[in-house]
Amino acid sequence: MSEKSLIFSMFSKFLDNGEEDETKEREVRPYTEDQKPKAETDQRIETVEDWNDAERTRRERLERELAGENGSEEADHAEDAEAEEDVEAGEDVETGTDRDGGGKSSGEEECRDAGIELTVSDDRMAVSVMLIEPSGGGRDITRERIEQELEAHRIIHGIDEEKVSTIAAEHLYRQMFIIARGTPAVDGNDGRIKDYFPREAKIKYASKGNGGIDFKSMNLIHNVGKGELVCELTMPTEPQDGMDVFGQPVRGKNGTMPPIPQGKNVVYSPERDRLLTACEGNLTFRNGRFQVENVFVVSGNVDNSIGNIDFTGSVTIHGDVFEGYTVKAKGDITVMGIVEGAALQAGGSILLHKGMRGMKSGILEAGVDITAKFLEDCTIYAQHNIQAEYIINSEVSCGHDLTLIGKRGAFIAGSCAVHNCMNVKTVGASSHVSTVVTLGVTPQLMEEVEKISADLVAVSRKQAETAKDISYLNGKLKDGSITPRQKERLAKLKLEAPIHNLKEKRLKTQAADLARQLREVGKCRLTAGEVHPGTVINIGDCRMTIVKREESCSFYYLDGEIRKGIR
Repeated sequence: MSEKSLIFSMFSKFLDNGEEDETKEREVRPYTEDQKPKAETDQRIETVEDWNDAERTRRERLERELAGENGSEEADHAEDAEAEEDVEAGEDVETGTDRDGGGKSSGEEECRDAGIELTVSDDRMAVSVMLIEPSGGGRDITRERIEQELEAHRIIHGIDEEKVSTIAAEHLYRQMFIIARGTPAVDGNDGRIKDYFPREAKIKYASKGNGGIDFKSMNLIHNVGKGELVCELTMPTEPQDGMDVFGQPVRGKNGTMPPIPQGKNVVYSPERDRLLTACEGNLTFRNGRFQVENVFVVSGNVDNSIGNIDFTGSVTIHGDVFEGYTVKAKGDITVMGIVEGAALQAGGSILLHKGMRGMKSGILEAGVDITAKFLEDCTIYAQHNIQAEYIINSEVSCGHDLTLIGKRGAFIAGSCAVHNCMNVKTVGASSHVSTVVTLGVTPQLMEEVEKISADLVAVSRKQAETAKDISYLNGKLKDGSITPRQKERLAKLKLEAPIHNLKEKRLKTQAADLARQLREVGKCRLTAGEVHPGTVINIGDCRMTIVKREESCSFYYLDGEIRKGIR
């Protein structure tokens, strides 16, 4: 066997053993995920024929390599010689220069002009700049360079020319500067509402004359007249638009207006800058709105939770009115429950669905009518009519007719003055309790007569004095002895004289009307189913005392006396 064949055989066994060991190792240690060969580069042998072909090719390549061993050694010597020559030719690998010194050194700085870095804020309202110093003898920054850079980025608005000039002239490198700012938009101002009444009712107790506190006067009602100021309105203003650094508009936000608290019976002023009341009533704030209520409604009782009521409109009370409380209204008063020892005063009518237990302190006063189921131990006054089922032990004044109907229909004890007619079932009681009925004249009517008479006397006296003074001063004016002060007084008296004459004329007319009413007693009539002894009847200037029970009768005035007729 030749030397070449021996080497080939030994090398083949070595390769075969290496492949077997490698195969065993692959069988013992499976591939990790990163070690697995890719599908496209997988070189594993799939069949025996493929393996034989691959082995044949490998052996042939090995034989060629062994056959050319000597030639390769010579080539290696040649390559080593070339490498030595290359080392001698180069002085320094790090410097990169050749033997002649014609190459460029890597440590030498590159020639570069000053740089500019621009940054635009996200909202496009500011531009920042940082200058990078030149190197290798490059050119310094100039103002024109910065301006060119701004122009290239289309920045045209809000440029700080002075700052640009400063950083360019002083070569302020490696520093951040803001050289342009946009004009921010100005939002519109929000509208405002100024209230002139509280939105929440607060208790405000009144004071008594002795310095104490009236806990029944809580002042929870805000009475208002027509045309009163509720709120002032300041409308929102328009915004002012701004501009970003690129010259694009920046829109401002419109001002907002709070909800207008306009409710029922509340209207705008002609200028629409105020809210005014449209009528009289109670001003309240409910559900975010001011409103004027013509009717004040009490869902429960008039007690210490409500206090006294003084209202410019009408009042409706669903419960009772307790003793000691006062209810005043320019309109009507309606009470669903019982009134106990309270005072009710209405410019209109009073309607009591049940009635009143006055307890000697209760008062009912109405500008029109009074209607109730019963009235006990109270003082009652109505300018027009009174209607009830019965009235007991009360003082009554009625400007027109008094009618007691229903199951009882009785007027028992106390006194009543009725200007016109009284129609009842029963007057007085079997116990002969004192009961006084006066027809044709009421206490209010007599008070009015007395007042007018007193006013007439005063006016007549004043007229006489004025006429006397005028006559005296006219005399002094004629003889030329009047002083400037007297002349001034004369002029004043001449102006007052016609006024006194008008007053006298008006009072005389009123007196004549009252006299006519007093003369109409003939129209007055008391009609009753029964009248008990103890009853006193007054008609005009005549009086009659009932001494025995009268049934189905009527009483009237004729020829200066009271006469009895059939009902």
